[in-house]
Amino acid sequence: MRLCIITYNKGLIYLKNYWTLLKADLKRLFVTRVIVFVIVIAFVLGVATGLFQSLNPANALYVSVFILPVLLFSFSLQFEMNLSELPQTMKAIKPRELLLSKITAAVLVQLIPLLFIFLALAFIRNLEVNYLLLFLVYLLGVINHIVIGLSLAIISKSYKILSLSYLVYILVFCALPIFFSNGLIPLRMQYFLVFSPAFLSGVLIDNLLAVTVYSPSWLIVLSVLLQIAYTVLLAIFVIHPYFKLYLRDTFVLSNEKTSGGDDN
Repeated sequence: MRLCIITYNKGLIYLKNYWTLLKADLKRLFVTRVIVFVIVIAFVLGVATGLFQSLNPANALYVSVFILPVLLFSFSLQFEMNLSELPQTMKAIKPRELLLSKITAAVLVQLIPLLFIFLALAFIRNLEVNYLLLFLVYLLGVINHIVIGLSLAIISKSYKILSLSYLVYILVFCALPIFFSNGLIPLRMQYFLVFSPAFLSGVLIDNLLAVTVYSPSWLIVLSVLLQIAYTVLLAIFVIHPYFKLYLRDTFVLSNEKTSGGDDN
């Protein structure tokens, strides 16, 4: 009984910590105008998808899945890293709590474009697709690219390097899959693009929008497994070690500021 109570209290504290961090992340995204920017882009994507019937509807999802998460949340993390400030929580923040709160906040923001695109597809273009499955595929791709964006911010030491890293990622890993989906690249190129997270996400999106599965089964399965693998590996070997160091340094800096204030 006592063990159950202790476990319950620890779980409650963990949830309160997580909720505090999540609110702080959402507030930061609002203050830095990230949410406003996403709403504007989402409206444009929704209108374009609904009004321009000749436009490939997958392109709107590509922008929302491949480009927005990497761009917005990498720069957002870089901005936060420079501030070195964390919200007050009930206990010491753990790296996994920080990572989970940032991914959750980013996913919630990324649901805004999906809502606009779904409304355009369902009520203007009357596209009959499995929206639940498309939502899950979207979620998988978005989480993968959010983690990629956070990793780029961690690897890059300045805004200039981050901009260059982002440009390389877009040109090499995002542009080619988009060209492929629009028939601008030969079909045989898919074997060279299979290691691109954007291509893997695009394979699933394209097959769902086409209503019928046209890609080979091995490619569908590989697209799911590799996206999960990329997300887990980057989270474990890039983001978690950095957040652990970041939390330690921020804690030390906070103590130094407190000590300096007491001395004065």
